[in-house]
Amino acid sequence: MKDETTQIEQRVKRYWYSDGIGEMIGGVMFFLLAVYFSLQQYLGDESFMGEMLQAGFVLLLIGGIFLARRLINFLKTRVTYPRTGYIEYRTNNRNLNLMRALTFVVAMIVAAVSLLVARKFDSLDAMVAVTGLLVAFIFAVKQGLTSGVGRFYFISALSLALGGILSVSGFARGYNLGLFYGLMGLVFVISGGLTLKSYLRENPLPTEAGNE
Repeated sequence: MKDETTQIEQRVKRYWYSDGIGEMIGGVMFFLLAVYFSLQQYLGDESFMGEMLQAGFVLLLIGGIFLARRLINFLKTRVTYPRTGYIEYRTNNRNLNLMRALTFVVAMIVAAVSLLVARKFDSLDAMVAVTGLLVAFIFAVKQGLTSGVGRFYFISALSLALGGILSVSGFARGYNLGLFYGLMGLVFVISGGLTLKSYLRENPLPTEAGNE
């Protein structure tokens, strides 16, 4: 019974990612982060604008996540649900909170170990290396493993490789992070766009299917 419930939950999560909308919006978020870190490096931490950027980072992150969720729901309501319906799996809040806590703990362990290793090499940019590892971990475990969507493993591998390459590129930290988020944002937009194109082709609106 437990295996059957897990499979049902996985199918529901796989359905959530079937249209690629979340990836495309996530890509836009990554583009914003790319601009943020690049501007911060260009302006400098001690400049007035640089200090303003630092002070507004949390606001940018929280506001961006809030707007991204609203936009995803808005687009799904108009694109996805009219075609294939609305599906929701009711999860146990206790188990959900436990999974979130475990994910956070594992992510912190990965980050700590990565920082310790990075300090052994003066030429290694620890920040972008750790960022690549964390993004890879999130997409491999939280997205790929729980939903069974194969493309997330590919994105995870790209994140790991890109973080490793940029960590020894010799660029300034802000530009490294800007490049990482910009390139990964491009990957998300392309992946989500191709997924959305396939989804729309396979799932026309009922009126469109009737006209054909």
